[in-house]
Amino acid sequence: MVTKIYTLDRFEGDKAVLLLRSNEQEEKIVEKEKVMPSKEGDILEVTLTEDEEVVSYKVLASETEEAKKMANDILRKLRDK
Repeated sequence: MVTKIYTLDRFEGDKAVLLLRSNEQEEKIVEKEKVMPSKEGDILEVTLTEDEEVVSYKVLASETEEAKKMANDILRKLRDK
């Protein structure tokens, strides 16, 4: 088993697209029900098998809130220019 940190980027039909936090160019596409009831933008700690199958996950609430705050601060600065 291995644990990785992902951002839940988006849902596409019955799939969820996860972006690896350490390299957001690396996507992982999983069945939507594997990460429900997460929301887009949530940061997830995902436990995977050696075959990269999702075993479990948990939402990292404080990391998610911090990332949202940073994104909102950037948007606010861009709007205020």
